[in-house]
Amino acid sequence: MEHVIFVPAIYHIDEISQLASLLSFIDSRIAVKDKKIVLYLYSNRKVEDKDINYLRTLPLSQIVICKNELFSDWEWPYIEAITQHINTIKPHAVISTSSDFIKSILARVAARFSCGFAVDCTDLIFDEGTHNYSFLKPAYTGNINAKILVKNSSIVFATLKIKNVAECSFEAVDKKVEIVESLFEGLKPFSGKIKIIEKNLAQNIDNKLESAKIVIGVGRGIKDKENLKYAFELANLLNGAVGVTRPLVDMGWIDKEYQIGQSGKVVSPQIYFAFGVSGAAHHICGIGSPKLIIAVNKNKDAQIFKIAHYGIVADATSVMKSFIKAFKSRLKGC
Repeated sequence: MEHVIFVPAIYHIDEISQLASLLSFIDSRIAVKDKKIVLYLYSNRKVEDKDINYLRTLPLSQIVICKNELFSDWEWPYIEAITQHINTIKPHAVISTSSDFIKSILARVAARFSCGFAVDCTDLIFDEGTHNYSFLKPAYTGNINAKILVKNSSIVFATLKIKNVAECSFEAVDKKVEIVESLFEGLKPFSGKIKIIEKNLAQNIDNKLESAKIVIGVGRGIKDKENLKYAFELANLLNGAVGVTRPLVDMGWIDKEYQIGQSGKVVSPQIYFAFGVSGAAHHICGIGSPKLIIAVNKNKDAQIFKIAHYGIVADATSVMKSFIKAFKSRLKGC
């Protein structure tokens, strides 16, 4: 009997590199003879050939591309589609990336099947003998890894937060991957209890935080929302991305898409600048293992200095401005 793992993904939200990381991770953690990993890719437009060719190299048994114009920024069409596909393929587990949108969808789907749902997990443990799943998730501000068991569920639902594909032990798969393309027609607009009256789309965020080699991290130590512009200026100079601690999101200074940490994104930069970042465990658990950490904080006893390769005890914004000036001077002749 096949052990089926269903991986739902949204083409315009999930980065292909994130899917590569997730699939490589699942393949390495679930060692069972008759394993079948099926990727369902939901899209409201044509999936590009280069992305399909890349997906063919991943550890997959089958890729099903489902196209429907209703797959956009509303959860209901995905909930209906994923529910139908679960009833069709009858998976043992439903595992996906850990974006807020996907979590909102899978929480509702799991409720339909009266199943438990483990979210934002950082590791997966699979028992080959019993086929039981357990997951690890940071708790108590990252001081411990809590073990989560999904009991009495016919299907295990979970989302995983893992490092970028560059950090994964991944090799191209030689076996032929079956590609199924279908125009998914089992959806009717507004057949639920919700009707869209108006759409106000937020500005598209293209920060590329999870794939950035250089990340400019900022925390409350920058003191003022206006000072965020210096972080973006420095990131642009270094072809990097901006990441923030949770308090900046909670204060409404910046969108949650920029948040790094236990309740945000997990990144894997080579260089991490920490400007005004205290070094709380729930943020640090999201920065991976950079080759170089440069920290700037007015508090000489800040936790960030315990892991930094270079530390500067000074005003974070002032040093950021100095870095911008220095890099502009160095890069002028390049």
